[in-house]
Amino acid sequence: MTRSDRGLSGSAQWAVIVPVLLFTVLGAIQAGLWMYGRTVASHAAIVAAEEAALLGASEADARQLGVEVATGGGLTDLRVHLVVDANNARATVQGRMPTFVDLGQTRVSAQATRPREQVTRP
Repeated sequence: MTRSDRGLSGSAQWAVIVPVLLFTVLGAIQAGLWMYGRTVASHAAIVAAEEAALLGASEADARQLGVEVATGGGLTDLRVHLVVDANNARATVQGRMPTFVDLGQTRVSAQATRPREQVTRP
């Protein structure tokens, strides 16, 4: 068997394998960062909705609490939107998770709805 019959040379094999391996590892890290960002947005939305659902709570306090949780988790370019009616409090958190390469997938969003506390008479 001659050298040309064996396939790629050792250095050519590494030239193919290393970029594929690096792409796979960095892609997994990028996906993990994005999933972490979604989790942070979800927790911020839950906290904001729960605060807004309390009897006598202000929307400003609920919004500020959602912003604090989201920024503490690393989200940037935040938008916290609250809709509070007689029965429900709904919070939507949108932000951007910093990653290695911005391929347009760094935006994260989450929404949470909680029933409002109401006074009932016995």
